[in-house]
Amino acid sequence: MPLGHAFRKVRGPSIEDCHLLADRWDGKGWVEDHAESWVVQVSAGRMFTLKSQVGWLTGLWCSPSGRVYVSQGSGSLGGGIHVSPGEDPSAPQWAFHELPLLAVGVWGLDDRFVLAWGPRVDKREDGMFRWDGRAWHPIPCPGQVISVHGLAPDLVYAVGRKGLIARWDGSRWHPVPSYTQASLSGIHVASQDEMYACGGNGVMEGSIYGWSEVVESPGQVLEVTKYKGDTLVAGASSGLLRLKGNRLEPLEPSLPVTSMDSRERLVVATPEELADSLDGKSFRRKPLSQFVDLTRDIPTMW
Repeated sequence: MPLGHAFRKVRGPSIEDCHLLADRWDGKGWVEDHAESWVVQVSAGRMFTLKSQVGWLTGLWCSPSGRVYVSQGSGSLGGGIHVSPGEDPSAPQWAFHELPLLAVGVWGLDDRFVLAWGPRVDKREDGMFRWDGRAWHPIPCPGQVISVHGLAPDLVYAVGRKGLIARWDGSRWHPVPSYTQASLSGIHVASQDEMYACGGNGVMEGSIYGWSEVVESPGQVLEVTKYKGDTLVAGASSGLLRLKGNRLEPLEPSLPVTSMDSRERLVVATPEELADSLDGKSFRRKPLSQFVDLTRDIPTMW
């Protein structure tokens, strides 16, 4: 049976300069013992493999300095954060920071404020750790976190299961009423007065003063971001969507987006391709076949 391949997450300013998580499996369905997670870098338009392993690499974040953080939450390998300076894609260097949790995500402001979260392996509770540039320190966890975003050490929001929305004020998490029990998978903080969260139920809008539901989605939505004044939503099977007033309108139906970045160009990942745009209308595309060709002669690890 042919191997299965897919892109999963992308972070970076363009599809010519980015990092991504990709998967390769036995073609029968993603099972941890018969599948690999890959960290891939595109530099000057050329694709490089940086790291691969059997098991689950769950999250990806690239700091403003270019350092790369990848979360690991594998039942067989344990949990923690892989860190790379991200300087030379032809000779990648990695350090693994083991943590007592199956890390399901990682995000930060800079290399002195990085958060990792997931189920603790030493306690029957969800955990969160903060990297301060020298060491990881446990901090309280507001619940089953899925995604985190913010603008400053005292303006960070987390969303997650059972409608979780919480604000970090620099020293502790404060739960925020969200008026939903649906899982929230995406959060984007544009300012104190403009924030968005999304999940299976649709898109919510908020501020430091509170949250309200804006619109129900036509299907599952995974991430939300702001780009050049537009609020864009990763609609998976519904394509790339744009929030206009109290409705979601198709922006690019041919892109079943699962992951987005908006630091320079709008950069998106679908299972089958990467794409970017300067205007949200005309897209450059990089097909999955480039990853397939890159790994074709590399033996599977299971």
